[in-house]
Amino acid sequence: MAQWRPGQRAAWDGPGGAGDGGEDGGAAARPPLPDLPCFPAMHGYTKLREDLAALKFRHVADALRPPPAPGRTAFGATPRPADDDAFRVLDGLWFRGRGTRWVRVDEEYVRQVRAGWQAGGDPRADGAVALADTLEAYARHDPMGLRRLLLWQLACLLRDADTGPTEKAAQDLGVHPDEAGYLAAAVALGFPEDGPARETAERLGDLWPDRRLRRAEKAAAQVPDTGRDHVLARLLDEVRAQRAAVHQLLDRAARLEAGGSVRAAVKARFEAVRRAGDDPAVEAGLLGAAARAADVLDASDPGPHLDVVVEKRTVRLTWPPPRPGVEPVTFRVVRFPDGTPADLTELAVLGGEQASVPLRHSEEDAPVGRAVRYAVVPLRQDMVAGVPLASEAVVIAPDVTGVSVSLVPDGVRLRWRADPACAEVQVERRAQEATNVWADPVECERDGLRDVPLAAGSYLYEIRCAYPGPEGGTVWSEGVQVPVRAEEWPDQVEDLVGRLVGDGDRVALTWRPPQQGLSTVVSWPSGPVRPGTDVSRRTDRTAPPPPAAPEPSVEVAVPERSRVRMTALSTLGDRALTGPAVVVERPGTVRDLTAHRISVDRAAVRFEWPEPAVLVLVAWEGGGRREERRVARSRFLAEGHVAFPVTADAYRVTVAAVPRPDALAVPADAASAHLPAVPVPPRLLPPGQQPAYTWRYRWRRWWPFGR
Repeated sequence: MAQWRPGQRAAWDGPGGAGDGGEDGGAAARPPLPDLPCFPAMHGYTKLREDLAALKFRHVADALRPPPAPGRTAFGATPRPADDDAFRVLDGLWFRGRGTRWVRVDEEYVRQVRAGWQAGGDPRADGAVALADTLEAYARHDPMGLRRLLLWQLACLLRDADTGPTEKAAQDLGVHPDEAGYLAAAVALGFPEDGPARETAERLGDLWPDRRLRRAEKAAAQVPDTGRDHVLARLLDEVRAQRAAVHQLLDRAARLEAGGSVRAAVKARFEAVRRAGDDPAVEAGLLGAAARAADVLDASDPGPHLDVVVEKRTVRLTWPPPRPGVEPVTFRVVRFPDGTPADLTELAVLGGEQASVPLRHSEEDAPVGRAVRYAVVPLRQDMVAGVPLASEAVVIAPDVTGVSVSLVPDGVRLRWRADPACAEVQVERRAQEATNVWADPVECERDGLRDVPLAAGSYLYEIRCAYPGPEGGTVWSEGVQVPVRAEEWPDQVEDLVGRLVGDGDRVALTWRPPQQGLSTVVSWPSGPVRPGTDVSRRTDRTAPPPPAAPEPSVEVAVPERSRVRMTALSTLGDRALTGPAVVVERPGTVRDLTAHRISVDRAAVRFEWPEPAVLVLVAWEGGGRREERRVARSRFLAEGHVAFPVTADAYRVTVAAVPRPDALAVPADAASAHLPAVPVPPRLLPPGQQPAYTWRYRWRRWWPFGR
């Protein structure tokens, strides 16, 4: 740059300037190319651009030139040069005034423009007045803002023109000829083309200043920085200073936590969130600090608390409402693993109105097997508005439910329901009076156990559930303790034997008595039961049996047409066990047996079924052969008869009940019936050959000695 002295014209030390060695350097000097803005630096620029396009304005300069009032020319009637519609923009924003004067566009000029639009009668007047209000407020905020705004729009229009940034294109947009070439050259030098970078630059004025520091940093990094835009440089300095302040607050919070000042640490982290509200790491740090404060501060602390109640898989949260008079906020309910607040899950967003009662939220299906924390974050316009309330660490490991205890022979049975997420159930047993003795593990299933043999006495069972934990570990439930009283049981009866005695209508039953308890044999009216079944509560068993004998025996009379199940029973006090059983059966004799022919080669029998048999044996003998068939009771009752093949010979048919194979049967008599042969038809001769019926024939028929 050449040395400048008063009274001399400033010269540009560049190509074509005084420093270039040209003759009369000062006169031939040309100014450097203008520095174009890197972004509009206006809040609401996108809306302004849309409003300009709706009114058919190319740029803000068109909106700053209202039509003349009726009967007058614009801004007076003095004649102007031919290029009076052009404006200067490189050294401030200037429009032609009266005569050859230039008027600088400032706040007062914009007010005059608004008045001109109101008086002009143009159909676009209402929209232009609204635009003038916006531009006036912008000029009041930044006196050079309108020049910056117009330069940005002109640069965008020149860059996007079909012919590119040329001097003629700049003049067509209204730029004064003295500046059109310089402006076009500056745009061609490196102004960004239409794309994401320019769109981000136009939105940067809306993103800063704001509490969303992370979003502003990301947008500022995408804006092309020429290094000559002092407004962008100031914005970047502010963003960096805000980030530095956030780091200072986080460092201060870490020092406070190390010194035990949990409340002050939480406040410092909250202030950091207020400066960087969209930074997940900063918000996670605030949640972690609130969780550590919940561990340190007890229930007697006067501040608000987040109350947590765990019921199986349901977690119920309760927290106080905001103070009266405070602007309503919403509450974001989150859950995160203990120690990792960044890995949070949003559960609900509640509130939004002034509340006077505690707020509540329930999570019905909470995760199991790991320590989690719950937190309630107050929000206002989606930004953190207060210090979150965090809970203590909560481990969801449900115990079994619905535990039931039943006594079984020589032990006990326990039943329960385990949570579907449970991976394993373990049970330990110890005697109640031996508290210092190691517990014995008991084998169990997922839903219960059968502990036999077990000596009589009082026991305490502890049932615990295992759940998959973090990093492949296992988390156990607290456990459920179930007291149980085991009782003494009689021994089971063995070797029950039955035999027919007398005339075959009585059965003698003998058995080996149990070593513990009394024994007898009873008639069991219901279906069969397995030996060793507990029948202590059965009301259909007989009265207490007589004292046991060295060889106990019972004789039972078996009525005809009956079946009796004799079951051995051993008792000890109120306890009774079943032993082996013997089925004694005495089917009745078949009654009302009749036989008849259905056709020449088939016959049928009908009879009254010999209850309680389930099978009968039907046998038919004739013509030198014997056949038989077993017939079921259901089939006979359905058909009503038994049909079988025969010949023309006479038959003897017998029907007898078939005893059950597992029963001791009293034999029943078989019933029999006769089936006559088919009669032989008389011999017939052809017509004309039949013998005459004479007196001799009659004599031979009735007189036995007539032959």
